[in-house]
Amino acid sequence: MATQGDPLMDLGTALCYWMEAGDPPELQSFSFGPTAIPGSFTRRELAEAYATATGRSLEHVVFYYCFGLFKTAVVAQQIYFRFAKGLTKDPRFAMFIYAVRGLATQADRYLGKREL
Repeated sequence: MATQGDPLMDLGTALCYWMEAGDPPELQSFSFGPTAIPGSFTRRELAEAYATATGRSLEHVVFYYCFGLFKTAVVAQQIYFRFAKGLTKDPRFAMFIYAVRGLATQADRYLGKREL
């Protein structure tokens, strides 16, 4: 999924999915990639590599990260809602409410911060 417009919105979404070893358990519980293994970039390092490659500023990177968390929480909430209403039967979707909460909590942790 990509957005049309500000490419930093896509960076924010990528950062949202990027788990780190020190992330809280509620966030790590729905990690699906190997980004938290030793030797992986941190979110900050990933963002810096992006900035180096593109020349874009990271001045507001926390905004974009929080936006990515919110955007992903909305998608997870919609999937959970469909499951809760019986519109889809995949039992994995029962846990999506925890993803919504974890994403919202992570966004709350970063509100007001200036750096990842």
